[in-house]
Amino acid sequence: MHHVLTADQFSRADLDRIMQRSTEMETIIKQGGSKICDGKILGALFYEPSTRTRLSFETAMLRLGGNVISESDVTFSSQSKGEVIEDTIRIVGGYSDVIAIRTKVKGEAKIAAHYSPVPVLNGGDGSGEHPTQSLLDLYTIVKHHKIGEEKLNVAFVGDLKYGRTVHSLAKILRNYDGVSLQFVAPEVIQMPDEYLNQGDAIHNTLSDEILQTADVIYDTRMQKERFEDIEQFNNVKNAFIFTRDMVSKMKPDATLMHPLPRVNEIMQRVDAMPQARYFEQALNGVPVRMSLIAEALEI
Repeated sequence: MHHVLTADQFSRADLDRIMQRSTEMETIIKQGGSKICDGKILGALFYEPSTRTRLSFETAMLRLGGNVISESDVTFSSQSKGEVIEDTIRIVGGYSDVIAIRTKVKGEAKIAAHYSPVPVLNGGDGSGEHPTQSLLDLYTIVKHHKIGEEKLNVAFVGDLKYGRTVHSLAKILRNYDGVSLQFVAPEVIQMPDEYLNQGDAIHNTLSDEILQTADVIYDTRMQKERFEDIEQFNNVKNAFIFTRDMVSKMKPDATLMHPLPRVNEIMQRVDAMPQARYFEQALNGVPVRMSLIAEALEI
């Protein structure tokens, strides 16, 4: 647990420990925070736009009694002068005790970790992975479903090619028995083969049967910024839009998730429905990232 770089690195025992510790962190939040990271500094390097991930990392460190130094605009970074990520990480690692990083390039978080003198937590690397998001996603599922004890039918919907959150969560869920995965997306943005296993169900349309039988539906926005062909984006941007009528077909105790931000893929009128848990999902980022910071610092 020195670095958090990919969902591949977690065993079932790791996941159980992180889920338990995240529950403990929720109690700490309710009690007004902790001082276990007093004197420690989080370096937050975010070279792609971020609201929830960056602020939840910073909030997590502050809730633990630590401090934060941050850089959230590459325009004002030495990278705009041509500095390579290896040099940036060496320096920021000397200023801080743990680094949370988001980059535009797939695999760059691993490069950062190689050169960093302190633990690196991957907050999203291009179209690659978002492992800390997958852990808060798992925490949300654990709160509402008996994962690993009962069968769980999970449907991923939306931009599965470029949506890094689904790449990581699909890997995480394979640690649990009884979880079946299905992927719903137009062919041009379907789940890449590297994240598929034999037995996964692939669909190009969102049928009533999927809505009615899924225990968890994980929706994602179309990642406009990653499409190389804008015409291709325009062809699929409205492929799936969750309305109240659609969500009413889901099981009453099913969970509708979304990593946010949403654009138009979930109508605001859905927010008050019992299946809608995406705002709770986002708030879960704080206790989960508190646990990851503590684990990385071996506290």
